[in-house]
Amino acid sequence: MGVQFKSVLVSIPLAAAALSFGASATLAQYAGPAITSTSPAASAPDFAMNAEYGDFKILPGDIISIATVGIPELTTTMMSSAGSFSGTSSATVPGLKVGPKGQVELPYLGSVMFAGLTPSEAAVYLSRALKERGILVDPQVSVALMDSPTRVITMIGEVAKPAPVPAFGQLRLLDAISACGGFTQLASHTVTVRRRGSSAPITVELGVDPKMASESNIPLMAGDTVIVPRVGNVFVVGEVKTEEAFPLSSNAPITVMRAISMAGGLKYSAALSKARIIRTTVDNQRVEIKFDLKKLMNGKEQDIALVSDDVLFIPANAFKNTLSSGGAAVASSLLYGSVYAAATIK
Repeated sequence: MGVQFKSVLVSIPLAAAALSFGASATLAQYAGPAITSTSPAASAPDFAMNAEYGDFKILPGDIISIATVGIPELTTTMMSSAGSFSGTSSATVPGLKVGPKGQVELPYLGSVMFAGLTPSEAAVYLSRALKERGILVDPQVSVALMDSPTRVITMIGEVAKPAPVPAFGQLRLLDAISACGGFTQLASHTVTVRRRGSSAPITVELGVDPKMASESNIPLMAGDTVIVPRVGNVFVVGEVKTEEAFPLSSNAPITVMRAISMAGGLKYSAALSKARIIRTTVDNQRVEIKFDLKKLMNGKEQDIALVSDDVLFIPANAFKNTLSSGGAAVASSLLYGSVYAAATIK
Protein backbone atom coordinates (compact mmCIF):
# COMPACT_ATOMS: atom_id res chain seq x y z
CA MET A 1 0.00 0.00 0.00
CA GLY A 2 2.87 2.35 0.88
CA VAL A 3 4.53 1.76 -2.47
CA GLN A 4 1.30 2.51 -4.33
CA PHE A 5 0.83 5.76 -2.40
CA LYS A 6 4.39 6.84 -3.25
CA SER A 7 3.83 6.33 -6.97
CA VAL A 8 0.68 8.43 -6.82
CA LEU A 9 2.53 11.28 -5.11
CA VAL A 10 5.32 11.13 -7.69
CA SER A 11 2.78 11.48 -10.52
CA ILE A 12 1.43 14.77 -9.09
CA PRO A 13 4.61 16.87 -9.68
CA LEU A 14 4.94 15.30 -13.13
CA ALA A 15 1.43 16.42 -14.05
CA ALA A 16 2.07 19.84 -12.54
CA ALA A 17 5.29 20.18 -14.55
CA ALA A 18 3.45 19.27 -17.74
CA LEU A 19 0.75 21.84 -17.02
CA SER A 20 3.32 24.54 -16.16
CA PHE A 21 5.06 24.06 -19.52
CA GLY A 22 2.15 25.85 -21.20
CA ALA A 23 2.54 28.86 -18.92
CA SER A 24 6.26 29.15 -19.57
CA ALA A 25 5.74 28.86 -23.33
CA THR A 26 3.11 31.59 -23.21
CA LEU A 27 5.39 33.93 -21.29
CA ALA A 28 8.24 33.25 -23.70
CA GLN A 29 6.28 34.40 -26.75
CA TYR A 30 7.46 38.01 -26.24
CA ALA A 31 11.15 37.13 -25.99
CA GLY A 32 11.99 37.17 -29.69
CA PRO A 33 13.56 40.17 -31.44
CA ALA A 34 11.37 42.58 -33.39
CA ILE A 35 11.94 42.73 -37.11
CA THR A 36 13.57 45.92 -38.34
CA SER A 37 11.45 47.65 -40.96
CA THR A 38 11.54 51.22 -42.24
CA SER A 39 8.20 52.88 -42.94
CA PRO A 40 7.83 54.23 -46.50
CA ALA A 41 9.09 57.80 -46.84
CA ALA A 42 6.86 60.55 -48.21
CA SER A 43 7.33 60.87 -51.96
CA ALA A 44 5.65 61.91 -55.20
CA PRO A 45 6.72 62.13 -58.86
CA ASP A 46 8.63 65.31 -59.66
CA PHE A 47 6.26 66.29 -62.46
CA ALA A 48 3.27 66.12 -60.09
CA MET A 49 4.74 68.81 -57.82
CA ASN A 50 4.28 71.48 -60.49
CA ALA A 51 0.92 72.71 -61.71
CA GLU A 52 -0.06 75.63 -63.92
CA TYR A 53 -3.50 76.66 -62.77
CA GLY A 54 -4.10 79.72 -64.95
CA ASP A 55 -7.41 81.59 -64.89
CA PHE A 56 -10.41 79.31 -64.98
CA LYS A 57 -13.11 80.11 -67.48
CA ILE A 58 -16.85 80.25 -66.93
CA LEU A 59 -18.67 77.20 -68.30
CA PRO A 60 -22.34 76.28 -68.84
CA GLY A 61 -23.89 75.14 -65.56
CA ASP A 62 -21.61 77.33 -63.39
CA ILE A 63 -23.16 79.60 -60.79
CA ILE A 64 -21.74 83.12 -60.71
CA SER A 65 -22.31 86.17 -58.54
CA ILE A 66 -22.32 89.75 -59.84
CA ALA A 67 -21.86 92.87 -57.73
CA THR A 68 -22.50 96.28 -59.37
CA VAL A 69 -22.11 99.53 -57.43
CA GLY A 70 -25.10 101.81 -57.92
CA ILE A 71 -27.43 99.28 -59.57
CA PRO A 72 -28.96 96.82 -57.11
CA GLU A 73 -30.75 95.13 -59.99
CA LEU A 74 -27.38 94.01 -61.32
CA THR A 75 -26.25 92.67 -57.95
CA THR A 76 -27.26 89.03 -57.75
CA THR A 77 -29.45 88.16 -54.80
CA MET A 78 -31.45 85.29 -56.27
CA MET A 79 -30.77 81.68 -55.28
CA SER A 80 -29.80 79.07 -57.87
CA SER A 81 -29.58 75.28 -57.65
CA ALA A 82 -26.13 74.20 -56.53
CA GLY A 83 -23.93 72.60 -59.14
CA SER A 84 -21.45 70.43 -57.27
CA PHE A 85 -20.52 70.45 -53.64
CA SER A 86 -23.51 71.67 -51.64
CA GLY A 87 -24.47 68.11 -50.75
CA THR A 88 -27.97 67.66 -52.19
CA SER A 89 -29.59 68.38 -55.52
CA SER A 90 -32.22 70.60 -53.87
CA ALA A 91 -29.66 72.87 -52.17
CA THR A 92 -29.21 76.41 -53.43
CA VAL A 93 -26.44 79.00 -53.38
CA PRO A 94 -26.62 82.75 -54.07
CA GLY A 95 -25.91 83.57 -57.69
CA LEU A 96 -27.00 83.15 -61.29
CA LYS A 97 -26.78 79.89 -63.15
CA VAL A 98 -25.10 80.04 -66.54
CA GLY A 99 -27.41 78.61 -69.19
CA PRO A 100 -26.69 75.54 -71.34
CA LYS A 101 -25.40 77.78 -74.14
CA GLY A 102 -23.25 79.86 -71.80
CA GLN A 103 -25.69 82.78 -71.45
CA VAL A 104 -26.94 84.75 -68.44
CA GLU A 105 -30.11 86.90 -68.46
CA LEU A 106 -29.45 90.31 -66.85
CA PRO A 107 -31.59 93.43 -66.31
CA TYR A 108 -30.90 96.25 -68.82
CA LEU A 109 -28.50 94.05 -70.79
CA GLY A 110 -30.63 91.05 -71.68
CA SER A 111 -28.87 87.83 -72.66
CA VAL A 112 -25.13 88.04 -72.09
CA MET A 113 -22.70 85.31 -73.17
CA PHE A 114 -20.33 84.48 -70.33
CA ALA A 115 -19.06 81.03 -71.34
CA GLY A 116 -15.37 81.06 -72.20
CA LEU A 117 -14.63 84.21 -70.20
CA THR A 118 -12.73 84.32 -66.93
CA PRO A 119 -14.56 86.08 -64.05
CA SER A 120 -12.28 89.13 -64.44
CA GLU A 121 -12.94 89.23 -68.21
CA ALA A 122 -16.69 88.97 -67.56
CA ALA A 123 -16.49 91.94 -65.16
CA VAL A 124 -14.67 94.04 -67.79
CA TYR A 125 -17.23 93.05 -70.42
CA LEU A 126 -20.14 94.12 -68.18
CA SER A 127 -18.48 97.41 -67.27
CA ARG A 128 -17.95 98.23 -70.92
CA ALA A 129 -21.53 97.31 -71.85
CA LEU A 130 -23.03 99.43 -69.03
CA LYS A 131 -20.91 102.42 -70.04
CA GLU A 132 -21.58 102.08 -73.79
CA ARG A 133 -25.34 101.96 -73.21
CA GLY A 134 -25.23 105.02 -70.97
CA ILE A 135 -26.47 103.18 -67.90
CA LEU A 136 -23.49 104.09 -65.72
CA VAL A 137 -20.71 106.63 -66.22
CA ASP A 138 -18.08 104.74 -64.26
CA PRO A 139 -19.28 101.17 -63.69
CA GLN A 140 -17.75 99.23 -60.81
CA VAL A 141 -18.50 95.54 -61.46
CA SER A 142 -17.09 92.31 -60.01
CA VAL A 143 -17.87 88.75 -61.02
CA ALA A 144 -17.08 85.63 -58.96
CA LEU A 145 -17.60 81.92 -59.46
CA MET A 146 -19.74 80.45 -56.67
CA ASP A 147 -20.19 76.83 -57.72
CA SER A 148 -19.52 74.52 -60.62
CA PRO A 149 -20.68 71.03 -61.64
CA THR A 150 -17.39 70.27 -63.41
CA ARG A 151 -14.66 72.19 -61.58
CA VAL A 152 -14.30 69.73 -58.73
CA ILE A 153 -11.90 67.11 -57.37
CA THR A 154 -13.50 63.73 -56.79
CA MET A 155 -12.52 61.98 -53.55
CA ILE A 156 -13.27 58.27 -53.20
CA GLY A 157 -12.14 55.46 -50.94
CA GLU A 158 -11.09 55.51 -47.30
CA VAL A 159 -11.87 59.09 -46.31
CA ALA A 160 -14.45 59.95 -43.66
CA LYS A 161 -16.84 61.78 -46.01
CA PRO A 162 -16.20 61.01 -49.69
CA ALA A 163 -17.55 63.92 -51.75
CA PRO A 164 -16.60 66.27 -54.58
CA VAL A 165 -14.30 69.06 -53.41
CA PRO A 166 -14.53 72.45 -55.17
CA ALA A 167 -11.33 73.28 -57.06
CA PHE A 168 -11.51 77.02 -57.60
CA GLY A 169 -8.15 77.90 -56.07
CA GLN A 170 -4.76 76.27 -55.72
CA LEU A 171 -5.83 73.19 -53.81
CA ARG A 172 -3.35 70.56 -52.61
CA LEU A 173 -3.73 66.89 -51.76
CA LEU A 174 -3.78 67.26 -47.97
CA ASP A 175 -6.33 70.08 -48.28
CA ALA A 176 -8.69 67.80 -50.22
CA ILE A 177 -8.26 64.94 -47.74
CA SER A 178 -8.94 67.31 -44.85
CA ALA A 179 -12.05 68.68 -46.60
CA CYS A 180 -13.43 65.13 -46.63
CA GLY A 181 -12.90 64.62 -42.91
CA GLY A 182 -9.49 62.95 -43.07
CA PHE A 183 -8.60 59.27 -43.34
CA THR A 184 -10.52 56.34 -41.93
CA GLN A 185 -8.70 53.80 -39.75
CA LEU A 186 -8.37 51.45 -42.72
CA ALA A 187 -6.88 54.01 -45.11
CA SER A 188 -3.63 53.28 -46.89
CA HIS A 189 -1.01 56.03 -47.00
CA THR A 190 -0.32 55.21 -50.64
CA VAL A 191 -2.74 57.38 -52.63
CA THR A 192 -3.49 57.33 -56.36
CA VAL A 193 -4.46 60.40 -58.36
CA ARG A 194 -6.13 60.03 -61.76
CA ARG A 195 -5.75 63.15 -63.93
CA ARG A 196 -7.58 64.06 -67.10
CA GLY A 197 -5.40 63.79 -70.16
CA SER A 198 -2.88 61.52 -68.43
CA SER A 199 -2.87 57.79 -69.17
CA ALA A 200 -0.72 56.85 -66.17
CA PRO A 201 -1.92 57.38 -62.59
CA ILE A 202 0.06 59.50 -60.12
CA THR A 203 1.14 57.44 -57.12
CA VAL A 204 1.81 59.41 -53.96
CA GLU A 205 3.34 57.97 -50.78
CA LEU A 206 2.24 60.17 -47.89
CA GLY A 207 4.55 58.55 -45.34
CA VAL A 208 4.08 58.88 -41.58
CA ASP A 209 6.41 61.75 -40.68
CA PRO A 210 4.54 65.10 -40.51
CA LYS A 211 7.83 66.95 -41.08
CA MET A 212 8.03 65.42 -44.55
CA ALA A 213 4.46 66.27 -45.58
CA SER A 214 5.64 68.80 -48.17
CA GLU A 215 7.37 65.99 -50.10
CA SER A 216 4.01 64.46 -51.04
CA ASN A 217 1.50 67.33 -50.79
CA ILE A 218 1.04 67.70 -54.54
CA PRO A 219 -1.20 70.37 -56.12
CA LEU A 220 -4.49 69.10 -57.50
CA MET A 221 -6.32 70.15 -60.63
CA ALA A 222 -10.01 70.38 -61.44
CA GLY A 223 -11.13 67.02 -62.76
CA ASP A 224 -8.67 65.01 -60.67
CA THR A 225 -9.89 61.85 -58.97
CA VAL A 226 -8.14 60.98 -55.71
CA ILE A 227 -8.36 57.31 -54.71
CA VAL A 228 -7.53 56.36 -51.12
CA PRO A 229 -7.40 52.54 -51.01
CA ARG A 230 -7.99 50.33 -48.02
CA VAL A 231 -5.11 48.51 -46.38
CA GLY A 232 -5.27 44.72 -46.48
CA ASN A 233 -5.91 42.31 -43.61
CA VAL A 234 -3.96 39.48 -42.05
CA PHE A 235 -5.76 36.55 -40.46
CA VAL A 236 -4.68 34.71 -37.32
CA VAL A 237 -6.30 31.30 -36.80
CA GLY A 238 -5.68 28.13 -34.86
CA GLU A 239 -4.37 27.80 -31.33
CA VAL A 240 -4.56 31.46 -30.28
CA LYS A 241 -6.82 33.03 -27.68
CA THR A 242 -8.84 35.01 -30.26
CA GLU A 243 -9.04 34.11 -33.95
CA GLU A 244 -9.41 37.36 -35.83
CA ALA A 245 -8.57 39.46 -38.90
CA PHE A 246 -6.33 42.48 -38.31
CA PRO A 247 -5.90 45.42 -40.71
CA LEU A 248 -2.36 46.13 -41.79
CA SER A 249 -0.97 49.34 -40.38
CA SER A 250 0.36 52.06 -42.68
CA ASN A 251 3.16 53.02 -40.30
CA ALA A 252 4.40 49.72 -38.84
CA PRO A 253 4.54 46.14 -40.12
CA ILE A 254 2.51 43.38 -38.49
CA THR A 255 4.93 40.58 -37.73
CA VAL A 256 4.21 37.04 -36.54
CA MET A 257 4.95 37.97 -32.92
CA ARG A 258 2.85 41.12 -33.09
CA ALA A 259 -0.07 39.26 -34.71
CA ILE A 260 0.00 36.59 -31.99
CA SER A 261 0.05 39.30 -29.33
CA MET A 262 -2.91 41.05 -30.97
CA ALA A 263 -4.76 37.72 -30.95
CA GLY A 264 -4.32 37.47 -27.18
CA GLY A 265 -1.38 35.08 -27.16
CA LEU A 266 -1.01 31.34 -27.73
CA LYS A 267 -3.01 28.55 -26.21
CA TYR A 268 -1.13 25.83 -24.32
CA SER A 269 -2.10 23.31 -27.00
CA ALA A 270 -0.23 25.17 -29.78
CA ALA A 271 2.19 23.09 -31.87
CA LEU A 272 5.03 25.61 -31.95
CA SER A 273 7.24 23.71 -34.38
CA LYS A 274 4.48 23.39 -36.99
CA ALA A 275 3.38 27.02 -37.37
CA ARG A 276 2.96 28.27 -40.91
CA ILE A 277 1.89 31.21 -43.01
CA ILE A 278 -0.50 30.59 -45.89
CA ARG A 279 0.19 33.27 -48.51
CA THR A 280 -1.54 34.10 -51.81
CA THR A 281 0.91 34.92 -54.59
CA VAL A 282 0.44 37.49 -57.34
CA ASP A 283 -0.74 34.74 -59.71
CA ASN A 284 -3.42 33.71 -57.17
CA GLN A 285 -1.59 30.59 -55.97
CA ARG A 286 -1.45 29.49 -52.35
CA VAL A 287 1.94 28.73 -50.80
CA GLU A 288 2.88 27.69 -47.26
CA ILE A 289 5.76 29.19 -45.32
CA LYS A 290 6.64 26.83 -42.48
CA PHE A 291 8.68 27.95 -39.48
CA ASP A 292 9.48 26.96 -35.92
CA LEU A 293 7.67 29.40 -33.64
CA LYS A 294 9.63 28.21 -30.61
CA LYS A 295 12.93 29.22 -32.24
CA LEU A 296 11.43 32.56 -33.23
CA MET A 297 10.25 33.23 -29.67
CA ASN A 298 13.67 32.30 -28.28
CA GLY A 299 15.40 34.75 -30.60
CA LYS A 300 17.04 32.09 -32.76
CA GLU A 301 15.11 33.17 -35.86
CA GLN A 302 14.10 36.61 -37.08
CA ASP A 303 10.50 37.70 -36.76
CA ILE A 304 8.54 37.51 -40.02
CA ALA A 305 6.58 40.45 -41.46
CA LEU A 306 3.12 39.53 -42.76
CA VAL A 307 1.65 40.90 -45.98
CA SER A 308 -1.92 41.51 -47.12
CA ASP A 309 -4.20 38.43 -46.99
CA ASP A 310 -1.65 36.29 -45.14
CA VAL A 311 -3.16 33.59 -42.93
CA LEU A 312 -1.06 32.85 -39.84
CA PHE A 313 -2.03 29.33 -38.78
CA ILE A 314 -0.98 27.85 -35.44
CA PRO A 315 -1.99 24.15 -35.42
CA ALA A 316 -2.69 22.10 -32.31
CA ASN A 317 -0.43 19.50 -30.77
CA ALA A 318 -2.57 16.40 -30.28
CA PHE A 319 -0.96 15.35 -26.99
CA LYS A 320 -0.94 18.86 -25.53
CA ASN A 321 -4.51 19.40 -26.71
CA THR A 322 -5.64 16.27 -24.90
CA LEU A 323 -3.68 17.22 -21.82
CA SER A 324 -5.02 20.79 -21.76
CA SER A 325 -8.61 19.63 -22.14
CA GLY A 326 -8.39 16.84 -19.57
CA GLY A 327 -5.22 17.63 -17.64
CA ALA A 328 -6.97 19.55 -14.88
CA ALA A 329 -9.36 16.68 -14.26
CA VAL A 330 -6.45 14.21 -14.18
CA ALA A 331 -4.48 16.33 -11.71
CA SER A 332 -7.56 16.79 -9.54
CA SER A 333 -8.26 13.06 -9.59
CA LEU A 334 -4.66 12.31 -8.65
CA LEU A 335 -4.68 14.85 -5.85
CA TYR A 336 -7.90 13.63 -4.30
CA GLY A 337 -6.80 10.04 -4.79
CA SER A 338 -3.55 10.71 -2.94
CA VAL A 339 -5.38 12.46 -0.10
CA TYR A 340 -7.79 9.55 0.17
CA ALA A 341 -4.88 7.10 0.13
CA ALA A 342 -3.07 9.03 2.88
CA ALA A 343 -6.22 9.11 5.01
CA THR A 344 -6.74 5.35 4.72
CA ILE A 345 -3.13 4.34 5.51
CA LYS A 346 -2.97 2.80 8.90
